[in-house]
This record gives sequence, structure tokens and C-alpha cells, in this order.
Amino acid sequence: MTFKHSYPICALASGAILLAAATSSCGEPKFKIKGEIEGADNVAVVLEKSDFHGRWVAIDSTRTNSSGSFAISRPAPAGPEIFRLDIDGKYIYVPIDSIETVSVASPLDKFGTEFTLSGTPNAEALERFEKEVRALPAGISPDSLASFKKGVFTKYMQNAQGSIVAYYALTKTLDGKPLFDPETSDYKYFAAVATGFKEKRPSDPHTNLLEQTSLNALKRRNKEKGNHREIAAEELSMIDVNLPDENGKQVSLSEVMKNGKKTVLIFSVLTHPDSPALNAALSNLYKSLGGNVNFYQVSLDPDQYAWRDAAKNLPWITVFDPEGTYSKNIRNYNVGELPAYFIYSASGDLTDRAFSVEDLRKKL
Repeated sequence: MTFKHSYPICALASGAILLAAATSSCGEPKFKIKGEIEGADNVAVVLEKSDFHGRWVAIDSTRTNSSGSFAISRPAPAGPEIFRLDIDGKYIYVPIDSIETVSVASPLDKFGTEFTLSGTPNAEALERFEKEVRALPAGISPDSLASFKKGVFTKYMQNAQGSIVAYYALTKTLDGKPLFDPETSDYKYFAAVATGFKEKRPSDPHTNLLEQTSLNALKRRNKEKGNHREIAAEELSMIDVNLPDENGKQVSLSEVMKNGKKTVLIFSVLTHPDSPALNAALSNLYKSLGGNVNFYQVSLDPDQYAWRDAAKNLPWITVFDPEGTYSKNIRNYNVGELPAYFIYSASGDLTDRAFSVEDLRKKL
């Protein structure tokens, strides 16, 4: 039986956006994006942020005044991030490191294609990169494109360890296709940027995503070459989680895994309308495994008391993440849709990911 009850994080988070904006502390460190949009009189400007799976979520908005000016301030991110400004489906991408101000200037009729960014070195670098991409001729030859990518690496990646602009360049699309494709020899660029992030920003969630992308690309290439033995031990290391259970006791994923069994890490919302069906399916699977697999379920519920009522009768370990859908744990695991399932081997290596209970059953 297949249960169709996945739900995007952005849908769960949308109700929290206004609350977060309303309750933000005046003394909280913030960044600011201000702009001058020529010809924009009382035009809506939306600020969006990516959810690490390519989906963009609105986090704030404002309107230009009669002269086209606007300003948006938001809490400073824990690490470098890419935000984007949206006006009627046209976008300008803005890199933000911490507490800083970035200025944007653009005519309304050419918003997203002609603009300037200023205020930080990263903003100026991103503007230069975007102009270079837009200047590429239509139908560029593979050799010319490869040469262009080498130039991008030299200017924006090679010596910019941990630079969010380097990460942005890797995720850029050209005519609907990735400019840098990890399925090709471009995997070396992902590996190089991942190394820089690991050295400078080891706890940044972008680091984990880059490492996984480059590692998976390497595994595919080795498999194509028949090097099965070479990649057999290249499993991903553990990413720990440490949260309170329904009794308030801190329970870490690493402690649970010490009993030498396979472990399934689950991210979900127990009070979601689809959760009873999900938990019934998980219970059947858990029982069929005869206690030979650990379940560690992280709940992202907005209401801790309702979560506790839902969790108390489950036969496996359930913990509560008070940061909900803004949690660093879902960023660390690159979760873009709930529920999400991750499989650890008995030796503590992250070996697979499942996308449904039936998929989980097959992979266990």
C-alpha cells in the first residue's frame, strides 16, 4: 500500500512568516536590502529564500514609494545565504553574509536583466557573474562553454573559499539547464567548492549539500567505470541530532545508534492531518522488523503540547524540534518535503534515503 501524504515545508512555514516578522526583536542583528527601481510607483517587492531543494519561499514584502525606493530588513542569517527579490515574476538574486546592507538599482521594465548591486564585495561579484552569463551567445559551442566555466572557476571559486557566490554560480541555470552539471566532468568544480566550504564553514548546511553532490557524482562515475570496490566504503558520515523526547529528556541520534542496529531517522509533523495514516504505516513496518531497526522520529510541530499527546503512544523514540520548519536539523539533512526518511547502517553510516513508507520498507 502506498500512502500519499507528503507535504512541502514551505506550506507548513507560510503561516509562521507573518508571526516571525511581527515578533522579531528590535535588538536582533539584521541585514538590509534597499533599492531604487526606476519607474516603480507603489509596486510590490517580495523577498524570497531558497529551501535547499530549489523551491523559493516568500519571507517578507514591501512596496516601493512614489520614486521607486524600498527597503527590507530581516534577521541576519546564521551563515551566508542567497536571497532574491521578486517583482511580478522577475528576479534579482542578492548574496547576504551577515549584518550588512546591499543596494539594488534597476529600471522596472528591465528588472532581473539590467541591475547593479553594491554595498559588499560578494554583491558586486554576483553582479559581475550575472552580466557575464547574460553575455553568453545563444547556441554557444560546448568547447566555448567549457572555457567559460573554467573562467568562472578561476574568478569566483578557486580562491573564494566558503563564498556564497561560488555556491550560487554552481546552481546557476542557462536556458533551463544547469550551467555546472555534476553528472558530467563538472563534478570537479563541485568537489573544489565543497573543499573550500569544509575548510572555512564546516557547519554550514551548504557544505553538506556540496559534499553529497560531489560524492554522489564520484560514485556514479566510478560505477560507470566498473570500480565497484573502490566506492563500497564511500558512505556518508553521521549527522547527529540531539533533542528532547516527550518526557523532556535529551536523546541524541548517536546514542540510539550505539545498540548496533540499523536506524531510520524520520522528519515529520505529528499533528498534520495525514499523520495518523503515516504513523499507522510506520507502526506496521516497525512491528514487521521485529525490533531489529531503530526508529528516531523528529517532529517539527508548531505546538509542543499537541505533539506530546500524539507522540506518547508511539513505540519508537520521538523527539521535538522547537525550531520547527526553520530548524538547522532539516537544513543539515537538506529536507525540502515532509515526511522524510534517512537510513543509517548498523555501523553508523548514512547509506540511503527513502521517499515513502513503501520505499523505506524495500530499502530496509
